[in-house]
Amino acid sequence: MADTVVFIAYLGGEGSVWQPVLDVLPDGIRAFTYDRPGLGDAPPRPAPNPPLSYHAFADELAAELPPGRVVLVGHSFGALIARAFASRYPERVAGFVCVDGSLPQLTLLPDGKPLDDGGTELDLITGQVEMLTAVIPDVPTVVLVRQRGWWSTGKPPHPAIDDLWHVSQRLLAEQWHAPVIVAERSGHMIPAHQPALVVYAIELVLSGRPVPDEARLAELGATRGPR
Repeated sequence: MADTVVFIAYLGGEGSVWQPVLDVLPDGIRAFTYDRPGLGDAPPRPAPNPPLSYHAFADELAAELPPGRVVLVGHSFGALIARAFASRYPERVAGFVCVDGSLPQLTLLPDGKPLDDGGTELDLITGQVEMLTAVIPDVPTVVLVRQRGWWSTGKPPHPAIDDLWHVSQRLLAEQWHAPVIVAERSGHMIPAHQPALVVYAIELVLSGRPVPDEARLAELGATRGPR
């Protein structure tokens, strides 16, 4: 059975946000888009609905997946769920595409407002511990990161946050023994702005040898990140 490519959206994002990527995904690649409870067509979690950690989100995903191994494609918050899933279910993971993945240690909250996803608050403290102690499977991986200075909404953050974001993406790539690809034409919403680049990253992972071709990256509006 061919590996299924599982798409996991950003915080508060439903599966349909991946449509630009699905529109250019080659025939023959099996895709599974996931609506977390309370998002898209999925019903909300029942009361009392306590805060959830990343492992809890990963367990919910595991219960919805088709049989067999999967390639995880996680964007932003979805990348944290993918990393938690890979730690808890390493035998099921065939590869990972991290799309400008959120950092568990970096939280941008307006006025201390709690983060929630589909009406469920995040247990950020437990989640950070889970990420720090996560077991990393040895699978083909690609890390996509947006161009520096491209923040899609709101007031631009302090420049140090931009630096921290890129350094953390590079450290994540080192942990997963993965190349970094910089989406030169994108802000945080890489799947919407450069869907063909996301597909290329998926194809690299499915090939089992994620070594980007410099000429192909140039065609797609991307470059290799620092090694």
